[in-house]
Amino acid sequence: MGQTQMTPLEKLQANKLRIQRTCDEQEKKINATFSYIQENAGSLFLSGVSSLLFPTKPTNKADGKPVVKKDNTTGTSPLSTADIFSLGKSLLPVAWDIIQPILISWSIRAAKKKIIGLFSSKKKKVYTKDLKNN
Repeated sequence: MGQTQMTPLEKLQANKLRIQRTCDEQEKKINATFSYIQENAGSLFLSGVSSLLFPTKPTNKADGKPVVKKDNTTGTSPLSTADIFSLGKSLLPVAWDIIQPILISWSIRAAKKKIIGLFSSKKKKVYTKDLKNN
């Protein structure tokens, strides 16, 4: 009888506090995961690509033979066309981020050459006409 029931407002405040703690814990976990990914991005990317391109068959540690599943297939299958297209599709944003500055610098150089060519060819024509007139 000594316990008093919580009012609806107190229940809401307790739930809010519990949810905030849970969110803080999840945020810490996510931040740790992102930090790990940032620190190891290169090796994670290379290991992922190499495992896609060169899949290994799981082996039994005792005898070193490939593990065979009940349906007589090994643990990994060779890359199919869909896998290759999926990989290509996922790498397109990365490729675009790499290619974009190259294209911009190339187009700036090309535009610069054309603009210089327009002005310099007129100067040559005017200069040669002046020499012929004198």
